[in-house]
Amino acid sequence: MSEEKIEVKETDMEDSQRDMVIAVVREAQRLYNIDKDVAAFVKEELDKKFGATWHVICGKCFGSRVSYEMGHFILLKCNKVNVMIYKCGY
Repeated sequence: MSEEKIEVKETDMEDSQRDMVIAVVREAQRLYNIDKDVAAFVKEELDKKFGATWHVICGKCFGSRVSYEMGHFILLKCNKVNVMIYKCGY
């Protein structure tokens, strides 16, 4: 199977963290076909790797307006699914 096409639409993450997040999203989409399961996997993995509290929204179409900790936001598209990930909460 070919590598998934990833399009980073917006981010303020450092490159190393961004690359780890993309790897987690790829793994989630490899393991799960349902958006809520992808989101749950990504959230659990990021909470383990980077500490709480991460929020993950997956889907083909959604609008959003969120507050987040600076340096902890990414909006990307992977396999035609939009994934918004951000950290908020202390």
